[in-house]
Amino acid sequence: MNNVKLNKMILLGIPLLFLATAVYFFLSGSNVQIEYQGQQIRDQYRETIEYRQGLVLQEISDQFLSQLKVTKDDQDITADIELLTNMNEPVNLGTYTFDYGIDDEMYVRYVVEIVDTTAPVIDGTKSYVAQIGKPFTKENLQLTVYDAYDMDLLSTISLSDIDTSKAGIKKGIVKIHDQSGNESTMEIEIEVLDKTVNNEQGEQLFLQKDTEDLTLLLNPSHVLPDGWEPDDLQMINHDANTAHYLRKEAADAWEQLYAAAKQDGIAVNVVSSFRTQAYQEMLFNSYLEIDPDAASYSARPRSSEHELGLALDLSYDDQLHDDLQTSVLGQWMEKHAYQYGWIVRYPEGKEDITQYIYEPWHYRYVGVPLAHYLHEQILSLEEYYSNR
Repeated sequence: MNNVKLNKMILLGIPLLFLATAVYFFLSGSNVQIEYQGQQIRDQYRETIEYRQGLVLQEISDQFLSQLKVTKDDQDITADIELLTNMNEPVNLGTYTFDYGIDDEMYVRYVVEIVDTTAPVIDGTKSYVAQIGKPFTKENLQLTVYDAYDMDLLSTISLSDIDTSKAGIKKGIVKIHDQSGNESTMEIEIEVLDKTVNNEQGEQLFLQKDTEDLTLLLNPSHVLPDGWEPDDLQMINHDANTAHYLRKEAADAWEQLYAAAKQDGIAVNVVSSFRTQAYQEMLFNSYLEIDPDAASYSARPRSSEHELGLALDLSYDDQLHDDLQTSVLGQWMEKHAYQYGWIVRYPEGKEDITQYIYEPWHYRYVGVPLAHYLHEQILSLEEYYSNR
């Protein structure tokens, strides 16, 4: 080997040597020790978490930090460790990376894979009566379904072929599956009779079981459990003297929004807030008595966001107005509401998706991460759950 080549190799090797030396002294010379759940770990830790409704990235981060201990040169610096990564986004299935450190110096990386391995839930009527010769299909089923992640579960319902050509007891298998491939089945029994019987139209609903989820989807097909009411309602402020209530987190967020609006000289009146199941039933029935199309603007009981305690109807006076969006209040809300976790729940141009008319006055609290995302992507809540 000639001297020129040898010199080149030496010159190229010097930077690599310095880099290796620097890494060594950072890891060993500074004597950084990291413990998680009482066990010593390296500067990166991986974990798999099962998705659950209402899960937020800040909660995952706080849980990790609460069980983390970092010492440097025998001094406990855990209290100074903070999250360096921006976690202001909604949680979906997939991998998330959290970096922790002090100022811009990273000490530990937490990598989380969020998965859905839990089978969906199916329940409902298991015994039916059908007329001989008349088809019995999934549309005749009376079912409720639930999944923590997949809100489109209703579209996956299937029923095995039912032979109604002869009288007798027939067995059927109802199946549902979520987008992660988890499947559930339920066996049903159909008594086929040789006489006139109405093969009644059934109803299939998504029953929202995790009512603590502030991003929960409610609409004509996604409903609350019968009899449920929030237990953390708080009275909120607005310009009028009428009493209105929201759940605690939504109420706190509303107070921040309201204070900001008043600072900008905006008049804000709340026309409607939390409603009981009984009141929503009375209200819907009163509309239905005079208008057969009432379901396009009034929710059936158990499907109203007002029953959830996370919705407000707003006005610049004491009435609801179609021109709210073009008013001073509407323009201010369009610019600022999402910053406090609020969205227009039934936006213009998405009536076929939300199944309700455009309601510029109806605002729903979904939390800041999801509100930011929906605002930026111009999505309704239905589109978010269908697309993720």
